[in-house]
Amino acid sequence: MRILATTTKGGLDDIITPMFARAPTFTVVEVENKQIKDVKIIQNQASMQPSGAGIAATQTVCNLGVNVVLTGNVGPNAFHGLSSAGIKIYRADGLKVEEAIRKFLNNELLEITSPMPGMKGGMGRGRGMGRGMGRFFRF
Repeated sequence: MRILATTTKGGLDDIITPMFARAPTFTVVEVENKQIKDVKIIQNQASMQPSGAGIAATQTVCNLGVNVVLTGNVGPNAFHGLSSAGIKIYRADGLKVEEAIRKFLNNELLEITSPMPGMKGGMGRGRGMGRGMGRFFRF
């Protein structure tokens, strides 16, 4: 089984990020008989795209032959793309990758069965790349 975790730097000790498509790296872990056999760190080229990050990140994940994604929130484009490819998505943000994999293997993680409400993609609609600091700025 191939499990992908959304990470900042990558590796088993890294913390899983709260966002799927904008994660700087993907940590891909090969698991056999509940044992970690291999770990690879992949740069997420989609994370810096001004738009379409969800679709591009989903394509990367599909090309890696992943069965499971461990992340935080997933937008509608990514959710539907991953689901259509038969990839299961589980909420694990804030956990170390190795801990999240252990919890997944023990059926202790919550499966994400719908996209995050309000995530519509694009700047100015729903959640963009900013932190909302300028939206309600008044003089």
